[in-house]
Amino acid sequence: MRKLSLLILSASLSFFACKPLPPFHVDRPFNEAAQFSQLGSRIKPLPLAPSNSTGKPLVVMQTRMPVGAVAVDPETGKVLWKTPTPNAHSRYVISGGAVAFHDSKKGIVGLDVSSGKILWTYKLPSGHKFLGMSGSPSGKLGIVSIYKPMGSVLNQTSTLHLLRASSGSKIYEMSTNGRMGWPTVTDSAVLVPYRSHYLVFLDTQKPVELARLHITKGEIRYIKHTSRGLFFGDKYGVYALSGNVLKKLDKGKASFTTDVKNLEYRYAINQYDPVMTNYSAYDVRLIHGELTDTDSIATFENKEFVFNMFKYFFGFQITDKGKALLKWAVSSDLGGVVAVKHEQGVIYYVSSEGAIHGLNRSTGEMVFSTPAIGESIKGATFDIRGFKPASNVTPTKKSLLDSLTDIANDTDTRFPLAKRFAIDALAVVGGAGVSRLIKLITSAQSSPELKEKAEHDLVAHPDPKGLPLYLDLLKRSYDYIQGSRPLAVDVMAKVCAKLKAKESVPILIGLLRHAQTTKKELIAITDALLAIGDKRAIRAFREFLLAYRADPEFAREIHALQKMAEGLFALGGPRERQVLTFLAEDHRTLPRLREYVVRMLRETRKKAKK
Repeated sequence: MRKLSLLILSASLSFFACKPLPPFHVDRPFNEAAQFSQLGSRIKPLPLAPSNSTGKPLVVMQTRMPVGAVAVDPETGKVLWKTPTPNAHSRYVISGGAVAFHDSKKGIVGLDVSSGKILWTYKLPSGHKFLGMSGSPSGKLGIVSIYKPMGSVLNQTSTLHLLRASSGSKIYEMSTNGRMGWPTVTDSAVLVPYRSHYLVFLDTQKPVELARLHITKGEIRYIKHTSRGLFFGDKYGVYALSGNVLKKLDKGKASFTTDVKNLEYRYAINQYDPVMTNYSAYDVRLIHGELTDTDSIATFENKEFVFNMFKYFFGFQITDKGKALLKWAVSSDLGGVVAVKHEQGVIYYVSSEGAIHGLNRSTGEMVFSTPAIGESIKGATFDIRGFKPASNVTPTKKSLLDSLTDIANDTDTRFPLAKRFAIDALAVVGGAGVSRLIKLITSAQSSPELKEKAEHDLVAHPDPKGLPLYLDLLKRSYDYIQGSRPLAVDVMAKVCAKLKAKESVPILIGLLRHAQTTKKELIAITDALLAIGDKRAIRAFREFLLAYRADPEFAREIHALQKMAEGLFALGGPRERQVLTFLAEDHRTLPRLREYVVRMLRETRKKAKK
């Protein structure tokens, strides 16, 4: 009996040891070359054709009040059908013969892609929260829902539901502990981001794990399946999923740098973020371009990409050294922007009134436009792969500098980030861009925030070629009757200091001596003269200190006098030391100035003794 028990136990252990681990199990192997070589022949780039069963390009827009789905022909702008979706709480997903979305009351709802009629509904399990969904051209829908018992994040369960888009019938369902992102469904595999660092590949017919990718540098926050291949990554860069990807994982992702600040490195929406489940402002804060596969590293076609920030578009060219240079900028004056899609070298976008416009990726010129449909639009889903209509707009182009200036001075107060970006770009462009920054600083129409940002960028990136412009502002005369005076004195002084422009010294000394110069300007002028280090400033400092050492107007704002005393000490010789000694001993000298000079002289003597 004992031998029989041991035999049964041994057989059981052998059986369970041979049984494959379930999908998503923590002990399943990852980064196996053999598995990925098979995937390469299994997962193909998408064909240059729409994903819907009609084979025609389609844009499905979501109206605001009342909420509804509106299918539009992108070539003509004609409305094909309209269906109320009052409880829609997600993006519309186009897959095969259906347009699917999450209804907060019914679950997943499928509409007929040709008519907009409701085909089916699929109820999510009780307590599950919808996270996201995607579909394949062959008509398969992948949905991820999250269940948190008692609201516990630590015990959350993710469930993948794979459905047929034509009927809403379930192909399979599987659950696991931990956080999934919403899937990317291809015709032959389901790709699921898992626990931020894993990408799990599943079969589309049965719940079988085909392969698993694990990265240690960065995260897997999104997956893009395009006509050029599969790409994944996070805000720090992009990988191309191809045969050599395993060798590239430890070398970091493809990325680029730019001197323009405030550029957001978002290549796609975050498939873990519930905020991005629905249409939102994040849809119009992305980088767009045609990703291509170069030895498993993702690059942009022609090294071009477009950064969309709300209703503004900025076109970049990447150099051989990986630096992105700004080439053009465009502001949409045809309504707000709610959705953007790159296709065949054109940046298409939907306006808040339902018009579709297209910008040339290389130049920013408008090349395509359709009439508005007369609805208030919240967001839109494009199904326009291979779409290449004839141009129906006469291109007009504005210079980069003019465009950046217009954006920076835009009276629309909703997008301060975009205005800051434009000001940063003006500073980086240099040359004629300097004159525009000066206009922002000196214009009465510029907001205090914009002035401050323009001042910061002008000082951070002073252009030596712009020196005549800086000096011209400082040379302007004080005229009470005409209401004129030198402009932006403190900013121009800082710029001259950074450039160490000796040409500015006589002008700065003249301003130092003028009675109308403010205390703030005096400090900036003194700092500039000290930074330049020209000894012509010695006499001006000496005369100013002797004239104003006891002036009560400086009692509270003593910093200018202290700076000049410091400058006299740094630039002068024995004669200037005598002046400082006189200031320290004269009882009429302002107390704070006298204390400062005494301390400075005392510390000097201590250093001399050492």
